[in-house]
Amino acid sequence: MVKLNLIIEGGVYPNSVSAETANNAEALRESLHKFFGRLLNRDDIEITIYLGNGYRNAAKKFAKESMPIALFVDSDLPPNEKQLWFNKLLNETDSTKTIIIPEEKKDSVFFMIQEMEAWFLKQPACMDKWAEKEGYKRKKVTSISEHSIIKNKDIESLSKPSEKLGILLKTYFEKNEKAAKYGKLKTAPALLDTLDVHALEISDNELQRFHLFTKSNF
Repeated sequence: MVKLNLIIEGGVYPNSVSAETANNAEALRESLHKFFGRLLNRDDIEITIYLGNGYRNAAKKFAKESMPIALFVDSDLPPNEKQLWFNKLLNETDSTKTIIIPEEKKDSVFFMIQEMEAWFLKQPACMDKWAEKEGYKRKKVTSISEHSIIKNKDIESLSKPSEKLGILLKTYFEKNEKAAKYGKLKTAPALLDTLDVHALEISDNELQRFHLFTKSNF
């Protein structure tokens, strides 16, 4: 059995939040653990997920760790510009805040393009599965994939996928006459559980790259 440690952007600082928020953060960590477990589908790898909070905190932890590790962060950039993410760690007015990812570790940095929520936009059917599980009713009968926000769009070219996801949930679902809202800690865990991971991998170059990385190194 080999160990793979993943630091993933997201979560909260545990000592500064309510018990409910801390529980939601733990639910996100557990759902990400299941997501990557389904993706790799290997009994010989023990995956540990660390939520790194903001991208800078996650990058700082990743840069310091020496154990077998990988980092997943939102790129906040289109696919052809993802390497510019490293510049955000360097271009600081205060040099003491600069974070340097060692060159030999850069291939272990993987991107959710442009945010993790793009995974859900790539599989709009997951929103219906989520709504049914969470007790939401449909407000519209039209397919979510037909909404102008995502119809015929290259999902990875869309900025702020989290905002697009929020609009779709608000447009299509309600509970107790209140429109659904998206919150990363409250909503993402259950959405992650509805994803078809292997179908998603086919449409996501970074997940493919991560899978190849684990096959080559573990």
